[in-house]
Amino acid sequence: MRAHERYTYEDLESIFDRTDILAVPSIWSETFGFVVLEALSYGVPVIISGTVGAKDILAEGAGIVIENICVENLLAAFQGLDTQKLKAMNKAIMDEQAILGLSEMSRLIEKKCYGW
Repeated sequence: MRAHERYTYEDLESIFDRTDILAVPSIWSETFGFVVLEALSYGVPVIISGTVGAKDILAEGAGIVIENICVENLLAAFQGLDTQKLKAMNKAIMDEQAILGLSEMSRLIEKKCYGW
């Protein structure tokens, strides 16, 4: 497991080419954040807690959402991974995951939240 230091936008491809799975196990309620979307845009599966806003856009099978985040549940999620499961999650990302631009996401939020 490797925790990455700060990076620049130019580093993303190199970082995600060497990443098997991204973990965002926040115990706090988080707004959307872009790191999960960045990982998904490179086909990298994610493990995220139910408090992370990006869980709302995660396609079925593209990652793991841990609703009751704790060390034991996070460990169980990692222990449940193998090459086949990672490949299946990557396939779900490639086949099902929508990666929307900012203007598309804004229109979707307006439509779903405000009915515009």
